Amino acid sequence: MTIRHLVGLVLVAALAGAAVWPAGGAQAAPAPGGTVVLYTSLPQEIATSFARAFMARYPQLRLEVLRSGSTELERRIFAELETGGIRADLLWLADAPVFLTLRDRGALQAYRSPEARQIPAAWRDPGGFFTAGRLINMIIAVNTTLIPERVAPRRWADFPRFGRTAAMPNPFFSGSVFVVVATFVREYGWAWFERARREGIQVLRGNSEVAAALAAREFGVGMTLDFIAYGMIRDGAPLAIIWPEEGAVSIPSPVAITRSARNVEGARLFVDYVLSREGQQALAERGIIPVRPDVAPPRGLPRPSEIRTLPVPFEWAAQNAAEIRQRFEEIMLK
Repeated sequence: MTIRHLVGLVLVAALAGAAVWPAGGAQAAPAPGGTVVLYTSLPQEIATSFARAFMARYPQLRLEVLRSGSTELERRIFAELETGGIRADLLWLADAPVFLTLRDRGALQAYRSPEARQIPAAWRDPGGFFTAGRLINMIIAVNTTLIPERVAPRRWADFPRFGRTAAMPNPFFSGSVFVVVATFVREYGWAWFERARREGIQVLRGNSEVAAALAAREFGVGMTLDFIAYGMIRDGAPLAIIWPEEGAVSIPSPVAITRSARNVEGARLFVDYVLSREGQQALAERGIIPVRPDVAPPRGLPRPSEIRTLPVPFEWAAQNAAEIRQRFEEIMLK
């Protein structure tokens, strides 16, 4: 099976296979080694640097990262389920509802990381099958050289009136956008998308493409993820983040171990690292809002408790995923 833009990343630690001994000299059981395979929708640059940070912490492990958009990875995951099981040990995607489907199909295995106690209960599966590893938020971004902030949309309800000057990403590529579409359907009905199509809103590939088009002055207003816009602002792009008055669409992106994982102990160490203070701090340094209350967000971004959010219908989205995507295609893409 081929996946466009799928990138295989293999970073081999210098001490692969070595045992770890406690500082006090007492012999402990050797730490797990070998290869751990991760499928993730993290942007490539962040996935690469986070993998390096993990392997610096656990040099006996080799982390192999396959990165793509959530939707493309999901096609691969379900195809693999039909042919013997998911090849990855770990999944870390933006499409939170798909984890409910995978859990119910028996494709995940429970693991209650000791670090998960630090994560709000609402972001943990009660059975321990997945836990939020990062918080991503769909926001409105504007290019302030084209649209001054004072006239930019402050509400999602105002977004469609910016017509051809506005762009949004495609739920057939991005799992986070699928969550947004499901949320908007429950909040505003399909009328929001019908109006967006009439007004001329453009649908681009993914969140990164929307942010890049904004920075290149191809559009004045866009729907994209907070950390992507934040990274571009930090690099000097003339963008501003607007937190919609009705609320952002906040998605606790889950990390989970697959039922077919070959390196379970190594996968558990990765989950522990993602949820640890060290792992969450590593994400914050890369512009991502952490899920642990005891780790500060990136400078200029809010804490999760400070974010107004729309209610996200995770269960409904998981149960109606095919219909939601089909209707979106009929309205926005044909």
